[in-house]
Amino acid sequence: MRFKDKNGKEHEAFKEFHLSNNVVIGVFQGSKGSNPDLDILIKYQEPGKRVRTPKHIHWAIDLLIKKEHNKGLTSDFVKFLVGMWDQIEPFQNKYEQQKCELKFATSSNLSQFGPLSQYGEYSVEFIVHIIELMMIMEKTGLDRAFMFKGVLDAILEDKDIFTVVSKATQTRCK
Repeated sequence: MRFKDKNGKEHEAFKEFHLSNNVVIGVFQGSKGSNPDLDILIKYQEPGKRVRTPKHIHWAIDLLIKKEHNKGLTSDFVKFLVGMWDQIEPFQNKYEQQKCELKFATSSNLSQFGPLSQYGEYSVEFIVHIIELMMIMEKTGLDRAFMFKGVLDAILEDKDIFTVVSKATQTRCK
């Protein structure tokens, strides 16, 4: 996978994940945060569409849609995601970053949540891949990673949509 940045420079993914619905997730070298050499940039491309950058708000809204259709299974899924957050480790070195192995985005972990894929825009497979990568990115490069836990807790606690959206779109204080 390739993309051009706003300056016209082309970047090539050092790792790609090919999902069952033909979506490709690319992992690129990033340059931000407290550990820019280990930072990653995540992009994805759906068949026939342009390359996009996932945002917290995208998966948060998708989880809210899933929750409207199957509250119990979605709550279990969100608890699984919270468990991921608690166990995700940042990249420790360049080798780990380039290898970019995912521990939670496995078919055995995801099969129980498969029915949720029929609701919303994203499959469970896509959400877990994106979220696992974003969690690693946050924990690797941010001194105080904060977004995931707040958004997931708000969904689990049945907070109103305003609260969930606010948590998914807030920016870190500098």
